[in-house]
Amino acid sequence: MCYFELVHHTLCGHDHKRLIQYCHFARNDPLHQCFGAWNIKRQWVQREPVLCDDCL
Repeated sequence: MCYFELVHHTLCGHDHKRLIQYCHFARNDPLHQCFGAWNIKRQWVQREPVLCDDCL
């Protein structure tokens, strides 16, 4: 299970998932593919008025 962090952008309302740590299987796979469940390790709210990468 790979670990992600979830960032919530308040200005546009989008959520963005970023990889924190690969799981054992993804680390050993040449393409870093994870076929298991992913886990959100931490989540936070972007308080500054910043748009996400999709809205820029």
